[in-house]
Amino acid sequence: MKKLPSKNDLQEIIEMSLRPAWRVGIVYSSYYEEEIKTMVNGAIKILQKVGMSPENISQYPVPGSFEIPLIGGALAKKGSVDALIGLGIIVEGQTHHARLVAENTARGMMDVQTKYGIPFCNEVLYVDSIELACERLYKGEEAAISVLHSLAQLASMQS
Repeated sequence: MKKLPSKNDLQEIIEMSLRPAWRVGIVYSSYYEEEIKTMVNGAIKILQKVGMSPENISQYPVPGSFEIPLIGGALAKKGSVDALIGLGIIVEGQTHHARLVAENTARGMMDVQTKYGIPFCNEVLYVDSIELACERLYKGEEAAISVLHSLAQLASMQS
């Protein structure tokens, strides 16, 4: 039985398969600006740490999380990115609207990912309070690691 890769294994997979020309688009909601900025900066830090050129990392702010799949889909269709990261924060209120936005945002990102065959990491946080989101702002870094791992896996399957 094959074991699941460890964190060190993932790092090795990424380093062995890293392509300097990979292009990653970060599509993020402009709600909760300061918190989202932390997530975006975390993702960029990881991408650059592994050697990705700043010119290959593009940022696309959108009004809210619901628009993330739309812009991500347009970028994928155009072929201007090899992978996408979606970042947002949705805080549950007194209605079910937030849940519907979160579910359909996730569904939209998955649809883009499968239609175009490119990774689209979903780190749209759906939380009960902004305080809970603030405890998870490291998710931007995790999104970058996830996207790099998926790109590396795809590259290894094609060679």
